[in-house]
Amino acid sequence: MRNLSKDDCKNYLKNGVLSKPFLDSKFVFQKIMNDYEHKIQIHKNYTKLQSIYNWIHNNVTFSKDNNFKAINRFQRNAKEIWESKLTASCTDYAILFATFARQLNIPTSILHTAEKNWLKSLKSGETSLHLGHSFCECYYNGKWMLVDPTNKKLLTNYNSEELILPYKVGPGNIYIPYYRGLDLEKRQDTTTHNLWMDNLCKNLTVK
Repeated sequence: MRNLSKDDCKNYLKNGVLSKPFLDSKFVFQKIMNDYEHKIQIHKNYTKLQSIYNWIHNNVTFSKDNNFKAINRFQRNAKEIWESKLTASCTDYAILFATFARQLNIPTSILHTAEKNWLKSLKSGETSLHLGHSFCECYYNGKWMLVDPTNKKLLTNYNSEELILPYKVGPGNIYIPYYRGLDLEKRQDTTTHNLWMDNLCKNLTVK
């Protein structure tokens, strides 16, 4: 997968199919800045990116209902996720984060990744439960940063070809990117999404 460059900034300020703004931009800006201006007085290295994911977590929670998650995973746009007050997956958190970050004029991509050991199993012909995670990448203060809106984590230095996390997501902490875009570009059911993921991941090189 190609690394991000400064030239990608304009592309990642556009609205995605599932990540179109649905709240007034002045309202979003005010909510984020209220948190940011308070926190920056305490934490000198605090960023607006952290304020965005804090605001999201103050308004939506991860559903514990497996049926709800099965029905809604990869299916909803930002407005539908926000108004339900429930997320069905890490992709939902990434869609919300990307929507709000772009409204603050922060170029943001959504990055879909595969857990490294699962990816090795796929390439060896084994079949198992799909393991991956959705992140966002933001051009902020002159550099690209990795944001995990689900787990409220920010990495200011990272390898965009192999994400080695200082924490675990599920069974592991190494994730390989297989898709970068404004969002998923369309609603998908879980079966369709998994087939799409398989097809893209089969072309990846894993060390």
